[in-house]
Amino acid sequence: MEIRNVSLKNYSSLRVGGNGDMVIVTTAIELVEAVMYAKAHSKRIHILGEGTNTFFGSDLVDVLVVKLYLKGVSFEDKDEYCYITASSGESWDDIVLFACDKKLWGIENLSAIPGTVGAAPVQNIGAYGVELKDVLVSLSALDRDTLNVVEIDASACNFGYRNSLFKLEYGKYIIISVTLKLFHLPAPVLTYKPLDTLVGKGDITPHDVRSLVVATRKAKLPDYREYPNAGSFFKNPVVTKAQGEALRCIYPELPLIEVSEGYKIPAAWFIEHVAHMKGVRTGNIGTWPNQPLVIVNYGEADASEVIIFSQKIITSVKDTTGIVLEQEVKCVP
Repeated sequence: MEIRNVSLKNYSSLRVGGNGDMVIVTTAIELVEAVMYAKAHSKRIHILGEGTNTFFGSDLVDVLVVKLYLKGVSFEDKDEYCYITASSGESWDDIVLFACDKKLWGIENLSAIPGTVGAAPVQNIGAYGVELKDVLVSLSALDRDTLNVVEIDASACNFGYRNSLFKLEYGKYIIISVTLKLFHLPAPVLTYKPLDTLVGKGDITPHDVRSLVVATRKAKLPDYREYPNAGSFFKNPVVTKAQGEALRCIYPELPLIEVSEGYKIPAAWFIEHVAHMKGVRTGNIGTWPNQPLVIVNYGEADASEVIIFSQKIITSVKDTTGIVLEQEVKCVP
């Protein structure tokens, strides 16, 4: 096991961070060794995939960044469905492409979401009416308390909107692999725009849905390799029906998306119409002109600049509406 001191901004798609210790693990045994090392040296552990939802502070002497490079994909074909098991270090979008190539339905709406397979259950990633929980069967994970590898059924993952057991008990489990159940028979979810344009066309394939999702995301979102960002910086808030209807009396154009708990409201709408910070830039940091939910590092920003800028958005929305936007991107201080 080799521990190196590296510039962590190179491992953040927002390109923010100071120097810190990192170890790359390629097996479950190496993962156990890294956990034991961190415990012996009183270091906090941060598990890193592709770094597309993370930025780092400047002083990280007490942190060990564990970059998961666990690889491998297998599948078990059945008559009506197929089980795909993927290691946590695999690229999530590579798995979506793999499924589409095999004409399997279930995750095509989740195309072009950056990050690794291991990060997907933590966030319960979702897009265009589909969430990971809809297809996850189970996963294997290292229990950091016992150092045993455990199997966790989907029903025990406590999935919610952008939430899971792995956020609620942050740090207890390190995901090693996931198993998904995908389907041979067509089952497109086309309720969200612009996927509804495919309704009634007949004989569509998972690749047809994937292509439209990829094109839509590309048009709205900046490529982090050109404009460093970490995707959606805030979660879309969920309010009660009474709260939503009261807000709509003040803001008649407020979009309300009905969910079981009440209404989900796009955080981007608040950033643009309440905080008036769409396309606004302060120093090195700004919101993307086509999607204000994305915060971009236009220069050599550090964590404090990101925090100050994001807090300005949070304060403006809270003071005006009472809604507190919750940060989705992880900061490792």
